[in-house]
Amino acid sequence: MKAVRFVIPKTGGNSFRVQTERSAHFYDSIHYHPEHQITVILKGEGTRFIGNHVEHFQPGEVYFIGRNVPHVFKCDTSYYEGNSQLEASSISVFFKDETFGPQFFEIPEMAHIKRLLELASLGVRIDGEDRNRTVEILNSIEAQDGFQRFQSLLSILDICSKSDSLQTLSSVRYTSPSKDSENERINVVFQFLSKNFREEVSLAQIASIANMTPNAFCRYFKQRTGKAFTVFLNEIRVESAAKLIAGSTENFGNIAHECGFNSISYFNRQFKRIMQTSPMAYRNKYR
Repeated sequence: MKAVRFVIPKTGGNSFRVQTERSAHFYDSIHYHPEHQITVILKGEGTRFIGNHVEHFQPGEVYFIGRNVPHVFKCDTSYYEGNSQLEASSISVFFKDETFGPQFFEIPEMAHIKRLLELASLGVRIDGEDRNRTVEILNSIEAQDGFQRFQSLLSILDICSKSDSLQTLSSVRYTSPSKDSENERINVVFQFLSKNFREEVSLAQIASIANMTPNAFCRYFKQRTGKAFTVFLNEIRVESAAKLIAGSTENFGNIAHECGFNSISYFNRQFKRIMQTSPMAYRNKYR
């Protein structure tokens, strides 16, 4: 499946777009666009990629994704089942630097927001009370008129730019779009891993999927994502396991096996490395 340069439809009479999405699942191919994006997840959960960062997403989370940053919110497999009653929904705001007119962010009063937009090239998650304030504004923005919407967008940017609860995500900064051919290749890899991470995935197999030799694939993948392939695969598996651990009383060994780990000791080491806690402590935290 080819990655695309996503085209955000223009809204007549408005300089930026507010979009409410409700569907069986979110758009599931890696994509990018020249607009900045602020999104709150209302319903839906799964695995999200922003830049080279992979993590589980769930309702209530707010993300600020800079222009041309590749990203995707891939819902869990249960959202794709034919009889599924699950729904994914979100509210997003898309805007460009030009939305505010030339040189707007060069004035001293906007310096803090300019820094925020630069930070967004890494992808940002907004946490804590600032997330709650942002969600409140996003929930009301669709019903507002043009001028109120413009004020609300500035308020969100002001809140986020002054927040102490921002978490940058990607370790690679994205400031310009990648070549479509490169996006297509990494998207093929991502689509395969998102469907098959529970199975044994060898380096030779994934290199073949990417139509590369194993050595060339290792170099390409590390350059493209900033991570070794095995590290990336373990992160997907651990994120899936974390969801099962938090939401069930299933034996850890069974969960590890279900998520693609053949060794419980290796699973425990990887879980602690990625989640910064043990499986038992993680379960107790969410119980």
